Amino acid sequence: MFTRKLVSVVVSVTLITTTFFATINSGSILNATLITQGPTSTSPSETEIETVEVAAGGGNATAPWTIFLPQEVRIKTGETVTWYNPTEVGEPHTISFVLDNNTMTDIVSPLGVSNTTEFTALPPGSNNEPLLIPGEDGTNTIIAVNARAFNPTIIDSQGTVNFMSPNANYTMTGDEKYINSGWILPKGLEEEYPGSGNTFAMTFEKPGTYDYLCILHPWQTGTVVVE
Repeated sequence: MFTRKLVSVVVSVTLITTTFFATINSGSILNATLITQGPTSTSPSETEIETVEVAAGGGNATAPWTIFLPQEVRIKTGETVTWYNPTEVGEPHTISFVLDNNTMTDIVSPLGVSNTTEFTALPPGSNNEPLLIPGEDGTNTIIAVNARAFNPTIIDSQGTVNFMSPNANYTMTGDEKYINSGWILPKGLEEEYPGSGNTFAMTFEKPGTYDYLCILHPWQTGTVVVE
């Protein structure tokens, strides 16, 4: 009797272990939706999903991750996705929905500036200076960080550009051309890039499949499916 029970336990553990590793190999764990459930309704069998959390990046200084986890999430209209950066070092990421290809942007941008403009390094005496290219007609070119990549930014259906505050919470109507979270860093490390945040939340009001990427790491992509 004892021997049969022991064999039964061993077989059960083996099956559980095999199933677990098979799930990892199939990618099911990486694609699992991380959810925060809302309060239970009057019916104990009904629980509404309110928020899905997605990690933007991760890892450490030796091996920072340029991935979204989970890479795909499925939600219902009216629900919210919140992205956060769990990386152990100040590796920034963006959550950028380029819904009109003409609104794709880059990290840096050439901008014209008067050749009489003087720039001061901050903090003073630090090993910083602007990248200036001498020009003609009293204008130089400065290479600067693109505000539409760095700041939380919305370009609406009419092409109007609006900036939001760091850690923005935005409700998407579905007719926007461009939605960007701005640079998000791990909580407590935002000051490495003054003006950045550490989270971005968006509520989806229109069904559809919405692909997004990190502008800083264009191979880092994700998808939100709204049903």
